[in-house]
Amino acid sequence: MEINYKKTIYKGVTEDQVNYKKITYKLDELNNLPETPGVYFMKDKEDRLLYVGKSKCLKKRVKSYFFNSANRSRKIERMIKNISHIDIIKTDTEFDALFLECQNIHKLKPMYNTLLKSYEKYKYICLDEKDHNIIKITNEIEEDGIYFGPYSFKRKLDIIKEIIIKVYRLPICKRQNKCIRYDLNKCIGPCRIKIDDKIKRDIVKNIKDNLNGKSNFVIESLKKEMNEKAKDLKFEEAGKIKEEIDLFSSIVRKQKYLLNLNRDIVFWINMKNYKYKVYYISCAKIKYEKVIDARYPSQIESLKASIQNLIIQQKQEKDALRKDEIDYINIINEYIKDTKDRGYIEIRKGE
Repeated sequence: MEINYKKTIYKGVTEDQVNYKKITYKLDELNNLPETPGVYFMKDKEDRLLYVGKSKCLKKRVKSYFFNSANRSRKIERMIKNISHIDIIKTDTEFDALFLECQNIHKLKPMYNTLLKSYEKYKYICLDEKDHNIIKITNEIEEDGIYFGPYSFKRKLDIIKEIIIKVYRLPICKRQNKCIRYDLNKCIGPCRIKIDDKIKRDIVKNIKDNLNGKSNFVIESLKKEMNEKAKDLKFEEAGKIKEEIDLFSSIVRKQKYLLNLNRDIVFWINMKNYKYKVYYISCAKIKYEKVIDARYPSQIESLKASIQNLIIQQKQEKDALRKDEIDYINIINEYIKDTKDRGYIEIRKGE
């Protein structure tokens, strides 16, 4: 039985929707499964979804559940006993299947899928010059502010926030409270004096540059404080500041790693017989995908023109990754490591 399955690869991936055919197979029809890449949906007799998987050869992978029982866990055995039928979606490539599997696991949350991580507990650092306190730790990306992350270490983020508050003398009180921190030169004092908007913008830019590794102001400020404590023989306090330096350095490395993951690439897969599937990927999103025949120069030129137009349209600065995008980023980077029958180029600004 064939039904139309209209899906978006995942939220925000493409402007268009791609139509796939979703085909249902009973257990006595497994020999009829296609030997193509795709995604399979295992369901029970009540049509409840048990498991979503992907394979570069659907027939071989699905049949293996029923004929290769060695070293199988009780959980998988229990799942197999409840399978009544299997829906499949054929895809052009294994790469398409990886993305489609990930999207369906995130959306449908099948009871037996455990491999893809949940990032619900991840946090962000948010900078906002319009906010009285300028910096905060938040669960989600909202409309206002500049975001960094997502990060998994909530406790360490609180310490990072305290470090930034200390170095930039940021307020920690509510707008109307007049606290002693201003008198101790630990706060710029927006509750005492009017702080020019340009000063706030400069503070935000400086913090941003430090978190992105483009400035060492925070590290140098901490080193100066550490050396002064050491000169005064306050070695325990100096040791704590050294820990702050190490922690701030680690989050800068993490942010650089995330920025490197969040890159723009043109990626292609050789589908044989001169056919290639080409993708333009930006910010963990497939912005463009097309199968071309390399024997026809007109198809190549059309492809290049389409991708170049998309590159021009991209914003100069990227937003922070959404939590669920981490899985897609990992799929992209793990898949392109294997250069057999595939390749990619990284797109940089100005290219």
